Amino acid sequence: MNPLIILLFMVLLVSSLAIFFFEDLLYVVIIFGAYSLVMALIWQQLNAPDIAITEAAVGIGMTVIMITVVTKVGRKPQ
Repeated sequence: MNPLIILLFMVLLVSSLAIFFFEDLLYVVIIFGAYSLVMALIWQQLNAPDIAITEAAVGIGMTVIMITVVTKVGRKPQ
């Protein structure tokens, strides 16, 4: 297997576990955006550009929506 794909999978694992350790919701949303970007890169490396483009578009859209919600609700959970 390609070492780049292994590295990207490690970044996915770290980012998915990091979500549980942050209490600031804005940080969680930023990590989710990074997760989506890395997932799109993995799909691109696996020669699935249509899925990569879809993942990138959905990830950007969801990140923008979640940032909007976090700014309305507040950054810290109660």
